[in-house]
Amino acid sequence: MLEDRVPSPIVVVGFSGPVAQSPDNGALSIAAELLGNGEYGFLRNRLVSQLGIATYASASWTGGLLGGRFTFEAGAAEGVAPEALESAMKTAFADFLKTPLDPVDVERARTGILQAARLGSEALKDRAGVVSYNADVLGDAQSALVDDPRVKDASVADVEATMKRLLKPEDASVLVLKPGPRGGYPDALIGSSGTPQPFTAPERAAIDIPKHAAGQAPSATLPAMETATLSNGIKLVHYTMPEAPMVYVAASAAGGWNSVPEGKEGLLELAASMATRGAADRGSADFAKAASDIGAGVGHQAGTLTTMMTLGVPPEKLDQGIGLLADAVLKPRFDKTEWTVLMAQTVDWLNGREADLPGVAGRMAKATLIPQVPGKAAVDWSAKALASISLDEARDAFKAEFTPKAVTFYSVGPMPVATVAASLEKAFGAWTSDTAGYAVEPSPAAHFNGGQKVLLVPEPGASQSALFVARPAPGTDESERAESTAVSNLLGADFSSRLNSVIREEKGYSYGVSSYLMSPMKAGSGLVVATTVERANTGPAITEILKGFAGLTTLPVAQDEVDRTVTVYRRALAGSAETSAGLFSSLIGAVGSGSTLEDQQTRMAARTKLTLDAVQKQALALASLDPSLIVVAGDPDVVMPQLAAIGFKDVEIVKRDEVGDETAMRALDLLGGNRQAPLSASPWRVGDGGTTRAVHSCTGDRDCGAQIHAD
Repeated sequence: MLEDRVPSPIVVVGFSGPVAQSPDNGALSIAAELLGNGEYGFLRNRLVSQLGIATYASASWTGGLLGGRFTFEAGAAEGVAPEALESAMKTAFADFLKTPLDPVDVERARTGILQAARLGSEALKDRAGVVSYNADVLGDAQSALVDDPRVKDASVADVEATMKRLLKPEDASVLVLKPGPRGGYPDALIGSSGTPQPFTAPERAAIDIPKHAAGQAPSATLPAMETATLSNGIKLVHYTMPEAPMVYVAASAAGGWNSVPEGKEGLLELAASMATRGAADRGSADFAKAASDIGAGVGHQAGTLTTMMTLGVPPEKLDQGIGLLADAVLKPRFDKTEWTVLMAQTVDWLNGREADLPGVAGRMAKATLIPQVPGKAAVDWSAKALASISLDEARDAFKAEFTPKAVTFYSVGPMPVATVAASLEKAFGAWTSDTAGYAVEPSPAAHFNGGQKVLLVPEPGASQSALFVARPAPGTDESERAESTAVSNLLGADFSSRLNSVIREEKGYSYGVSSYLMSPMKAGSGLVVATTVERANTGPAITEILKGFAGLTTLPVAQDEVDRTVTVYRRALAGSAETSAGLFSSLIGAVGSGSTLEDQQTRMAARTKLTLDAVQKQALALASLDPSLIVVAGDPDVVMPQLAAIGFKDVEIVKRDEVGDETAMRALDLLGGNRQAPLSASPWRVGDGGTTRAVHSCTGDRDCGAQIHAD
């Protein structure tokens, strides 16, 4: 049992397992899906839906070179002691082992696992990664190109026998994390296992890599935009990709984050999330199962200007998938039980994000740069706003937003527009309403006052400091945006950028620096540099960032620095229509920001024509830090003397939000997982500060292709 800055107790139960090459991997993968599916898994049903003692429950199986790990975990609901949660988890797991598996459930799990693997390697770069992994870990590169036979052929009896043989309750290890001060971890987790010793690697045969002459920079032509109109006047915008393995459809309604009144921030996103949690005559679990049974997924996406209900479905199941989408849009249930679960998850996430120091610094910066306008939505969530939103308000908001007059359909798939339109007509053609929907509110500009403003967000005892430095820059629709992107890249976004070369490689202050242009404001943006450093290096790291900006004047931009940005956008253009999922993601991202796919493509193309003179000129324009905003999140006792030493005498110490003051906080990725919030953060970009990846709307570790550049 350990203490850490988590918002509520977390219990993890784990088992050692076989190596990745073991034939048991398929059965264990299916078992993890049956036990831990976040929408209808055994643990979710028992701990979250029935008992109400957990805000989430999950399970996973990971095979490795030397061994594997099967784990399941849950986060305690408010007022639930970790001992009670652990006991309930163990009882639930014992019942799971004793309960005969339903062949329908096993088949659903198998289908989902295989489909996810296929779609996960659709992009060539991702496929190459899977081939490399399978060659290295499994000793079989070819296996990456076919369905895993261990999953494909595992029978119900195989799964049951494997669970009983390898997942014996008496062999489980348990980790309990309780809210409290961080520290006290056993040396086995944080200490060195011994003294490093040199070793001699065996000689390996050299591989001759042929050198090819540079070829013509490739580009991709977007599929032609096709349109149709349903009988009730709803427009459909469609892009045909003949080889696409899935059809993607979005019902996009006007009105997003910016459209709600002050004090109701998050209303439309909560409402859209509820629409996926049960519709028509199906409750939440049954609705999710119905989608999984046909290989589909129904989701939502809320942006600054629009809110969308989305569908991904195999082409042969289009009518059934659109039927489910229609249920979510036209007949959402808004069950009270699911509302309670959603609110608990959102509170947990809202509290937990306070442990992310770069996020804390970024949110403080955007609140300073984009001040509250009376009557208008603030730019971020708040505990007060969340608590003020009721189930009835969410239901009414969804009904008011999703109306025929406010909705447009967008789709990407292998069939022609007429086929998609016919399917939509059957499900939505009779939909009528006189409601106009929400008004679209533009995103406000960032405001920099004269001079240099320095803020310190206190985090007593923090071992690191998060740094956020911003100065004015062009918005997405302003001139010199393309040139400013190149300056941002050479300053901090590229792995070989100026600041990364110094702060990461030469000085060793940080794992990396990120640099980006704020969005989605069309005018009045900011150029941001963000990083996370050991607290003792706070002052020196800021000094290097200031030198980096000054160097835009004293060290002229070089041609190779411009070429790196040009190459990035050429690669993005070449891959813009590589996969249907990628194209759909770019499409709805563009729509959500008030743009079009074609406009985004034009913007990227313009960036491939950047010239050295133009970038050099814009670098000079962006060099000055008057005005600018510098935000530091860290331990004031350690940081303040360093700020004074580098000449920052007028430092404003800002008060943390009450959530940060009074609620214990979840550590970032503490357990090595990739926990995602039940909702996205506000659609405003803030610095991630700890990586060299530009902050953008994609998630996870995959290369997002064009999406990163669609600003």
